[in-house]
Amino acid sequence: MSQTLALTRIETKLFLREWTGLFFIFALPAGLLTVFSLINDGNDGGDNGVPVSFLPTMAIGIGISLLGMAALPAVLAGYREKGVLRRMSTTPVRPVKLLVAQLLLHLAAAAAVIVLILGLGASAFGAELPASPLPFTLSALLFTVAMLSIGVLIAGLVSTAKAANIVGNLLIFPSMLFAGVWTPGDLMPESIRWLRDITPMGAGMTGMQDAWSGQWPGLENVTALLAVTVACVALAARFFRWE
Repeated sequence: MSQTLALTRIETKLFLREWTGLFFIFALPAGLLTVFSLINDGNDGGDNGVPVSFLPTMAIGIGISLLGMAALPAVLAGYREKGVLRRMSTTPVRPVKLLVAQLLLHLAAAAAVIVLILGLGASAFGAELPASPLPFTLSALLFTVAMLSIGVLIAGLVSTAKAANIVGNLLIFPSMLFAGVWTPGDLMPESIRWLRDITPMGAGMTGMQDAWSGQWPGLENVTALLAVTVACVALAARFFRWE
C-alpha cells in the first residue's frame, strides 16, 4: 500500500506539470459553464425547456470524459510505449500498482472537477447545488468509474500515446452528441433521444440531473453505467499488455 501511495504522489506531480492537459480538463469545462451561464443570465430554465441543472452537469460530464477517455489512456499507453511498464515488471514495484495509482489520481481529479464546477456555479452565478447530495455522489461516481474503465480499455487496445489521444478524441465528440450536450435533454430529436439514457456520458449526465431535482438516478442509467464498466474491465483484463 505504501508503494501505491508513493506512486500516486509521484504521478500527481507529473500530472500537475502537464499544463495543456490541465487546461482542457479543468479550464475548458469551467469556461463553458461561464460562457453559457452569462448567455443564459436571468433565464430560470423554464422558458426554453432547458433545466437549470443542465449547464453544470454538462461541464462536469465534459471534464470527466476528458479525464477518462483522453488523459488516462494517453498516460498508460505512453508508459507502455516507452517501456516503463516492462521495466517495472522486473522490480518489486509491480506495474499493476502504477495502474492503481493512476486510477486513484484520476478519481481525485474527477472529484476536483466536480468541486470546481459546483463551486463556480454557486459562487459566481448563484446556481443551486444538487438537492440530493447522496444520489448525486452515486451518479457522479458511477459515471467516473465508467469513463475510467473506457480509458483503461483504450490503453489496452492501442500501442502508442498518440493513438490513444486520437481514439479518445474520436469517442468524446459522438459521446457529447448522444448525451445531449449540443441539444439538451428533451430538445433532442426523438430518433436519438433514447441514446441519451444508455450511452455512458448521457447516462451519467441524466443521473446527475435527476439528483439535482431530488431524485435517485434512473434504473436505466445505472444499469447502462454498470454494464459499460463491467464490459470494459473484462475486455481490458483480456487485452491489456504491460509491454
